[in-house]
Amino acid sequence: GRFGSPVVAPAAGQIALVGRESEGFRVHGNTVGINHGQGVLSIMLHLSEIKVKEGDFVQAGQVIGTIGSTGASTGPHLHWGLYVHGQSVDPVPWRWQGVN
Repeated sequence: GRFGSPVVAPAAGQIALVGRESEGFRVHGNTVGINHGQGVLSIMLHLSEIKVKEGDFVQAGQVIGTIGSTGASTGPHLHWGLYVHGQSVDPVPWRWQGVN
């Protein structure tokens, strides 16, 4: 993605984590974690802007931030981590179907 492009929630959920590079998230950069329920979590790293706060409820497709290059990053991109019951899974198959 291009720097500043919107990053959206892949599914509804509650914002469980907001971490900022300026507050010690030096590797992950500006970070948003979403608890989608039923053991499914998303984490978005290296954001340039964060548009939500911890405790917010978000809908699928809602803008949560913008693509950036904060933290240990060599250029603008989105690092999307998807976890099911604590296990990292490939988010690509979930991309078009959502995580519900």
